Amino acid sequence: MPVRYEIERFGSDEKVVSLGLDKEGSIAAPPLDEPRIASWWNQGPRAGSEAGKVVLSIHTYRRGGAMGNTLFDGGKSALQPGDRIILRGAAGEVACYDFVEAKKVAVVDYDPASNDMVDYDGKPLLTIIVCWDYVKGSKAWDSRVFFYSKQVVGD
Repeated sequence: MPVRYEIERFGSDEKVVSLGLDKEGSIAAPPLDEPRIASWWNQGPRAGSEAGKVVLSIHTYRRGGAMGNTLFDGGKSALQPGDRIILRGAAGEVACYDFVEAKKVAVVDYDPASNDMVDYDGKPLLTIIVCWDYVKGSKAWDSRVFFYSKQVVGD
C-alpha cells in the first residue's frame, strides 16, 4: 500500500491516503483542502502488482496551486516520457514507474466499461487521474486527464 509518492521531475515527495469509493460510487479523491496529497484507490491493484492499474487521484484547483495543475500545466502534460514516479510503502517498499503518456477524456465521453481508469488484468501501470476543464456555471469539471506510467522492474 503506497503511503508516499515522488515525482522526480518536480522534486515532489507527497503523502498518499488509502480510499475506496465516494458517496456517488466513484473513485474517492483526497480531501479538498489537500492540494498535493494523492489518494490511492484501495479496491484496485497494489503498487508493484504484476498486472492491472494502480490508481492515484490528485486534485486540480480551478485557480491553480494543486499538483494536478502542475501535472497538466497549460493544458498539456508537464511530464515527459520516461519521467520517474516512485511509490513508497510504510515498510520501505518501493515501486517505480516511468511516464508513458497522458490522455484527456471528456466526462460525457467516458465509458465506465473501458479500461481507461480501472483495469485489474492488463499490463502493470500506474494511472494518475486529475480533473480538468472547470466550468464556472456548473461548478463541475468537464474532463479528466489520465497519466499512464509503466512499471519498472529491477531498476
